[in-house]
Amino acid sequence: MMRALFPPFRHITLQRKLLTLVIPLLIVTVGVTGLYSYYIASGEVVDKLRQSQLNMAIKTKDQLDYFAKSTLSFSNYLFLNPTVQGMVMNGDTPQRRDQVFKNLLPLMVTGESIQSLILYPTSKEHESGQPFVITQTGIASAISLDGFTKTRYYERLAKTENGQIWDMFYPSDYILPGDYHHKIVLIKPYKSFYNYARNGLLIIGMDADKLSKTLYHDNGDATQFIMNDQGIVLAATDMQWIGKPVTLLPVFDQTNVDNIHPDHGLELLKQKKQYIVSDSVSDITGWHSVVIQDRSKLVLELKHIGSVTFSIMAVVTLITILVSWVIARIITNPMKKLMFSMKALQTGDFTQRVHFNGNDEIGRLGHLYNTMVGRIKTLIDDVYASRLKQKEAELKALQSQINPHFLYNTLNMINWSAMQKGDKEISEMVISLSQVFRLSLNSGNDFVELEHEMELVRNYLFLQKKRFTTRFNFEIDMEPSIQHFRMPKLLLQPLVENAIIHAIEPSGGNGHIHVKAYTEDSRIILEVADNGLGMPDEQVQRLNQAPAQEPMKNLQMNAPHSGMALSNIKERLALFYEQAEFEIVSREGLGTRVQLRIKQGGNGNGA
Repeated sequence: MMRALFPPFRHITLQRKLLTLVIPLLIVTVGVTGLYSYYIASGEVVDKLRQSQLNMAIKTKDQLDYFAKSTLSFSNYLFLNPTVQGMVMNGDTPQRRDQVFKNLLPLMVTGESIQSLILYPTSKEHESGQPFVITQTGIASAISLDGFTKTRYYERLAKTENGQIWDMFYPSDYILPGDYHHKIVLIKPYKSFYNYARNGLLIIGMDADKLSKTLYHDNGDATQFIMNDQGIVLAATDMQWIGKPVTLLPVFDQTNVDNIHPDHGLELLKQKKQYIVSDSVSDITGWHSVVIQDRSKLVLELKHIGSVTFSIMAVVTLITILVSWVIARIITNPMKKLMFSMKALQTGDFTQRVHFNGNDEIGRLGHLYNTMVGRIKTLIDDVYASRLKQKEAELKALQSQINPHFLYNTLNMINWSAMQKGDKEISEMVISLSQVFRLSLNSGNDFVELEHEMELVRNYLFLQKKRFTTRFNFEIDMEPSIQHFRMPKLLLQPLVENAIIHAIEPSGGNGHIHVKAYTEDSRIILEVADNGLGMPDEQVQRLNQAPAQEPMKNLQMNAPHSGMALSNIKERLALFYEQAEFEIVSREGLGTRVQLRIKQGGNGNGA
């Protein structure tokens, strides 16, 4: 697949292949890891910022609840204060008003949350009286009870279930003439201490701007505000926002605010992706403490994280490239060493060896290479020696080629001379000897047909029988179906010669030699048997187990060349046939049988 996609890839060095494959993989791995780390780190930063904003919102809500509780506590104090109860129940006289003023003014001056107090008596006998109004600066004036009952605040108070409301007075409402501060107020009925009957209306106010300064004196970079359930900003870090609907804040697109109801503004604000919005709801007032931060302000911190991340990625990438290069060198240097050794081996330097430390794949490869070079050197030496022997044999054969013609002519002359003198026996001997020489030489061919080998053996035995006229006879049998089987020449003649030497000559009686050629189980059996003295079992076992390459010495003390002949037969069988067998069977006093078993069709040399 790689070769199909990148044809030049297979032509570059292994070191470059490793670097080409490993380095991009490492870079991608480091890159993905770095980007994932950056994603995790940026997510952690955003989560921490959200948590920080939420803590800020909760802290502001807690402070707001503290002010609300202080306001409620102040209202309860007014309910329990007998001077205030006396003024409401007995009428607002200058003396009672002055007494209440002196009683409450120190509390309002020292307190941080209460800037104004309006108390409307609602008993019928005091309907025409003016409301009691006090601020941190002293006695003040306020709208009459009749005027206040016509405002939306009174209408909302009438609809409430718990009898009190939290709201905000606008300067444009003129509830407190001359006071131009937005007032965050608690409006609740004032009741009689004795029978809990409603006999007045209590309004306690906090200046929204002063509350904003108190709540947001250390707001950091975040934008904060307090919003009621109607979507109106009650306090904010930017006091210009006080009294405005949340939808008019700069964080909204002013082109679409006409279609947005203020009480839905917070939900829409949380959906804006460019802002991180956190809020906490007061359990006392139901107001939202909101913290907003622009995500773009995180860019600097995220840039720092990104810079650190990408710096680490760059360093790790450089280190991985360096480590990959070193690893590639460690892997390829032994291979280069092996390659240089192979080039030297190609030039004929068979002393080449490589030495690798360790027992890993490369170490084992070096060991196998050294073993291979050693075996090649041994094989080349063997082939070289064999060729020298072959050249020597060819030279001897060339030298002997001069003799056959002379020998044939001489034997032919002897044969004619014997025939002229009427000596038929000499003529037969000469003809047999001539046939032995002719068949042995076989015109220089190494292979003969089986019938010719048998003819050679017959002529040889005929000549030997002339030597031992009454001491032995012979018998030759051959299946006609295998007479044209081609085989290496002179396989049977040495065996017959061994039988003459070791069986006929030492025996004093009538010897017998039987030469057979037949088939058995898809094998051709060539057999030479005699009825000689036989051999001990140890000697038979040694002859059968002796390697073909080693001469079989000590066959008989008086026949040193017999072992050489048997070794030569074994070697030629192993050379020309893959599954040939050589076996000697002998019993002392009973004779010896030598068998050559050759699988039909198993000759690899055209025989």
